[in-house]
Amino acid sequence: MIHFSLIPMARDEDNGIDIHYDTYDTSFGKAVVASTETGICYIAFGEEKRMLDELKQRYPQARLTKNKTDWHTQALAIIDGLEPSETVPLHVRGTGFQRNVWNELLKIPSGKLSTYKTIAENINKPKATRAVGTAVGQNPVSYLIPCHRVIRTDGGLGGYHWGIEIKKQMLERELSKK
Repeated sequence: MIHFSLIPMARDEDNGIDIHYDTYDTSFGKAVVASTETGICYIAFGEEKRMLDELKQRYPQARLTKNKTDWHTQALAIIDGLEPSETVPLHVRGTGFQRNVWNELLKIPSGKLSTYKTIAENINKPKATRAVGTAVGQNPVSYLIPCHRVIRTDGGLGGYHWGIEIKKQMLERELSKK
């Protein structure tokens, strides 16, 4: 099982922080992977301009440099289905509620699914299903924080920030390995 450590980024920590990013081809299409010296801070899939615009929007005060890093290599290996030999740090900014939701997502094993309602119950906020859905959609590190493993209570896929087709591909690959 892959182990991640969620390292909170302080609200103003992106002020002048160096973020290295690059665009990669993955089995799920184009991806942007970005990292600080502390860990991976952003992964997105889809259209390059949209991904880069969102990266800039998430970290408006950061110094963005197009540059490959070892963190990117680790992230891409995980996206390709390999397990790293060490814990992978995820350096993310979010509210306490969002981090609680993202930590809960990290508990969902590959090949398994959960629901927004179950996550709300697991973080002791059973009436916060919609807020959980919002936090899931705001996950900055797609795939590694497995928001794609969350479905609606009725079994419907729900949404996916980077497109429902990418979510389907991710789930099909993971569920086929069960």
